[in-house]
Amino acid sequence: MSEDATPSNENLEDIILKTCDLPVLPATAQKLMSLMADPNANVEKLRKIVMTDPGMTAKILKIANSAFYGGYRTIQNLSQAIMRLGFRAVENIVMAGSMKGVYKRFGLTEKLLWEQSIGSAVIAHLIARRNSPAEAEDAFVAGLLHDVGNVILNNEHPEKFSEVMEKVYNDSVSYAEAEMAVFGFSHREVGALVVRKWSFPETMEMMLRHFDDVEKLSYNQSLYDVAKIVNVADRICMKFGIGWRSPQADAISDEEFSESLDITQEELLELIENVKAGVDA
Repeated sequence: MSEDATPSNENLEDIILKTCDLPVLPATAQKLMSLMADPNANVEKLRKIVMTDPGMTAKILKIANSAFYGGYRTIQNLSQAIMRLGFRAVENIVMAGSMKGVYKRFGLTEKLLWEQSIGSAVIAHLIARRNSPAEAEDAFVAGLLHDVGNVILNNEHPEKFSEVMEKVYNDSVSYAEAEMAVFGFSHREVGALVVRKWSFPETMEMMLRHFDDVEKLSYNQSLYDVAKIVNVADRICMKFGIGWRSPQADAISDEEFSESLDITQEELLELIENVKAGVDA
């Protein structure tokens, strides 16, 4: 139990667990999690995991041969694809593809949630690669997962989730206020429980739990840095309407956007579409 788990938190967790059926991590992602914790992880072990999932193999090959990664010759097998993309990049693609399996249905709401997830992951990776390269791959996964609680709430209670969104869009209340009014708890708490169930490091659980107040994470510099990066990525998604019904121009200033990324809005949107197309293949 983390130091944040007070009796009231335990009671809240009981309420969430009675309200939501937390999903099992998809099989391929489970194997990937074990590999990521293996000090002897190597390309061959990763290749064997991906090979058990033909759909995932096709995604990796498609991305490796995309215009963004494309080289002078066509990649024809998985080993070549891993070498071109990089070990951690392939891990991230596998994780992203696996996460789509968490969705129980795929209508407009789910499409927006998925776009926001992929968008945040790609943007967080770009920001970290520019400003904190050692955190780039962790930032991708954190961006992918930071709103997983919303996915679970929408899976389990689509009508209530829609009610939350309507309050945000029509009643001019904050997201946190709308969640408390409808559910009595936040998607942050749900997300924290999900990644704990999936055996992610405790740092991921803490990041999801305190995402809206990252100063609480300042005790761990690496965690703090990743949380701030994903927070900026989240606001950039809002600014350009990535995973939102409409853009929210004031979510982040043009100056902060320029300081965070060295590409234009058009280039950013094209990159996100390319990654999403590869994962969706």
